Amino acid sequence: IFYRTDRLDLLDQGWFFFSDTPDVIYSRTYNGSYPAFASWARFRDRRTGAAFRVINVHTDYASRTNRLRSIALVAGRAAPWMQAGETVLVAGDLNARLGDRGVEILQEAGFTFAPVEGSTYHFDRGLNLFGAIDHVAWAGDASPLGPPVVLRRRFDGEWPTDHYPVIVDLKPE
Repeated sequence: IFYRTDRLDLLDQGWFFFSDTPDVIYSRTYNGSYPAFASWARFRDRRTGAAFRVINVHTDYASRTNRLRSIALVAGRAAPWMQAGETVLVAGDLNARLGDRGVEILQEAGFTFAPVEGSTYHFDRGLNLFGAIDHVAWAGDASPLGPPVVLRRRFDGEWPTDHYPVIVDLKPE
């Protein structure tokens, strides 16, 4: 968590669809499959006055073309915010491992990725077959307080969805 949530004011929020018409609600993805979108929110810390924006994503697992175009759209939407000097975080399931082209698109746009090690997707069974596809990245006035943490365990006997939660503590620089 970037800031304690009891110290935040919501300043703005929105969404955009991973589509040729991203501002049209429920628009289908680039290849016509089911609608997929990113949500975003802008916050201000009540104590320090620092503001930041978070973009929450979940890209297409089945179509590499949809996935890469969606990630490029995220980079494009973040660009004016970053150019205005805002701190921007991207968090969620990119369906891409560090070193994959999807991650590189955001790195080329100016994002730094937390070095999540090991699996973050477990097939609802605790199976850890490949590297992290869930990420936290930031651009602007932020730095990590330590390495990311992935909670790889059951909670009250249940797996946390089909992905493990990824936690990164960031602070303003």
